[in-house]
Amino acid sequence: MKTIGRYEIRDRIGEGAMANVYRAYDPQINRVLAIKLLKPELCQNKELTARFVREASAAGVLSHPNIVTIYDVGEADGFPYIAMELLEGRTLDLVAGPLLPATVMAIGIQLSEALNYAHGLGVIHRDIKPSNIMLAKDGKAIKILDFGIARISDAEMAGNEAASLQTQVGQVLGTPRYMSPEQALGETVDGRSDLFAVGLVLYELITGEKAFAGSNA
Repeated sequence: MKTIGRYEIRDRIGEGAMANVYRAYDPQINRVLAIKLLKPELCQNKELTARFVREASAAGVLSHPNIVTIYDVGEADGFPYIAMELLEGRTLDLVAGPLLPATVMAIGIQLSEALNYAHGLGVIHRDIKPSNIMLAKDGKAIKILDFGIARISDAEMAGNEAASLQTQVGQVLGTPRYMSPEQALGETVDGRSDLFAVGLVLYELITGEKAFAGSNA
């Protein structure tokens, strides 16, 4: 695939359970960006593709320096896509810890401010974890990834750690290691579940060890 809509696809720069991420170019505004494409085998599921576009569109209302910017959401040639800000840096799961307390504090403040903003608009992430937080090259600024998209990483992604939990009261979304108790039980969640996950992330950054190290859900 060389193009998706008006965007010129350059090279693949990442892969997740449900989508591939490519470096792309928008000739209309002369901008290099990232394109997230739902994997071909998942495009046959019309409900999933509709949720992919719907949740990404909802996240597109967020405009905050510590949240990745979504430029465009749509579908072209049968492939749902998200056009977003291209970030340079490393996700926190690739950053060796423990980190200095001042560094962890700075990351925690940015996470809290970004989530406070999102929660104020009624948007809950539901999957805050190190791999969804990008640390810039300066080692200071962070950006939260996958707002909205985290909400649909569910049992249709069989085989993924974030995919296999279900309960009698409803399907559980998220990654077990970073879930709040109410989310793990399939109960109604609000912004406090995101804050619980932030606490686990900060614990990991400052100790160099995971708060919950179990090998399964």
